Amino acid sequence: MKKIVYLIIIFSLVSCIIPYVHKVKLTNEDLSWITHYKINDSIYYVSNTDDTDTLIIKDIQIWNPKNTFPFDPEGHNWIEVGHEYDGIASVDMTLLHSTDTFLISFEIKREKESGPLTNSCNFCEWSWIGTRMNPNTLEIRKHKYKDCICVDIRQMERNEGDQPVIGLKQVIWSKDKGLLQYSLKSGVSYTLKELII
Repeated sequence: MKKIVYLIIIFSLVSCIIPYVHKVKLTNEDLSWITHYKINDSIYYVSNTDDTDTLIIKDIQIWNPKNTFPFDPEGHNWIEVGHEYDGIASVDMTLLHSTDTFLISFEIKREKESGPLTNSCNFCEWSWIGTRMNPNTLEIRKHKYKDCICVDIRQMERNEGDQPVIGLKQVIWSKDKGLLQYSLKSGVSYTLKELII
C-alpha cells in the first residue's frame, strides 16, 4: 500500500514538472501573407488623383513553434503557467499620407492545426480582429489578383485614441503582395504603385 502511495506522489510531482504546451505551427503558405515584406522597405501607393503615399515597414514579428511536440518546453510560460503557443506573424508599418502619419499593423494567427487562419489589422482609425481568412480573386485596374481579402469599414471597429483620421472606406490585402489598395470615403483610392501600368 505504501508503494502505491509513493508512486502516486512521485507521479503527481513529475506531472507538475513536465510542461505540456499546446502548439500550432504556421505553414510557409500561411507565412506568405507576411514574409514578402522586409524591415525598412518603402512602398509607394498612387491615388486616382495622382497623389503618392509612402508605406514604411517598421517591424516584422514571427512567433512560430520550431516543433509541435507537446512536452517540449518551447513556448511554455513558466511565470503565468501558459500552455498555449499559437503560430502568430505580424508586420508593423507607418503610412505617410499628406502631412499625417498613420500606424498600420497586420497579423495572422492559427489557433488549431486544422482550424482556420485568422487575420487582424489596425489600419489608421479602424481595425478588425480575429477575422477568418476567406481569400478571393479580385480585379483591380483591369487585372485579377488571387488570394485577396477585402474589408470594408462596416466589418471593422472604430479605434479609440488621438490618431488622425484618414477617412478610410475599404482595405484590400493580398497574400502575394500585402497591402494592394485602400480607399477613402472621399472616393480617392490608393493602389500599390507597381500595379499601375
